[in-house]
Amino acid sequence: MSQQPPCSILSAAIILPAIKSVKQQKALNYYGSVQSSITIEASKFLASVTDIVETEAVSTIESFLLATQNDCVGDADQKNACWLTIRATAPSDAFEVPRWHQDGRMFPCDEGREDITRSKYALTMLGPTTLMLHPDTQIFRTFHEGEFKHYWWLQTSNNHEPTEEEEDQAIEALRYWLYEELEEAPQLQVKDGEVVRFSWGRKESPIHSEPDLISDRVFMTVLYGSETELRGMCEWRNAMYGEFDWE
Repeated sequence: MSQQPPCSILSAAIILPAIKSVKQQKALNYYGSVQSSITIEASKFLASVTDIVETEAVSTIESFLLATQNDCVGDADQKNACWLTIRATAPSDAFEVPRWHQDGRMFPCDEGREDITRSKYALTMLGPTTLMLHPDTQIFRTFHEGEFKHYWWLQTSNNHEPTEEEEDQAIEALRYWLYEELEEAPQLQVKDGEVVRFSWGRKESPIHSEPDLISDRVFMTVLYGSETELRGMCEWRNAMYGEFDWE
């Protein structure tokens, strides 16, 4: 089986519904089987937290799920479950300084599929898109240099475990260091309606960040796996399989 590249934009764009504003900051999370109830519940969620007309959300969500599940590697049983999340946020300065990071391992992979590139899919329905750096050797080198420099406890010669305060300080210091070091790094340009696919849990997984939240934002992501894998993810995250969680 050929491996997918670590980052790519799907060929077909999604028609976006008319959303102008966020009424309430909330997030929807769903871990479970891929079924029609996802579209129904997600549309209700969007209508409750934004000014969207519920029926207009249906086609966008259906198109997003269809396109991403078809693109995902594996046979039907290997991608019959998913983690879907939708976040509605208001303007804030929380990410004025980017939070450059890689997505780690999301779930325990089924036997024989540990080396397959697994991905998450993202679509911005309103507001600024996710910041995504082009996978590049120099960018990865800078990123890992920063981790080594600030996360001193990862060095094999150091046996001291950081306190919670020390870890928080290191994370914040690394964030500002990467902001300066990667300020001129080339970014992937994602247009309205485009779905970006990016891998997780691999050394070459793209470095990305939430955008500066200068306006209301509605953002949807999904990843796929087998039922066993998604149930394992629920165990890791203390989540309930098959339930819709409005936070």
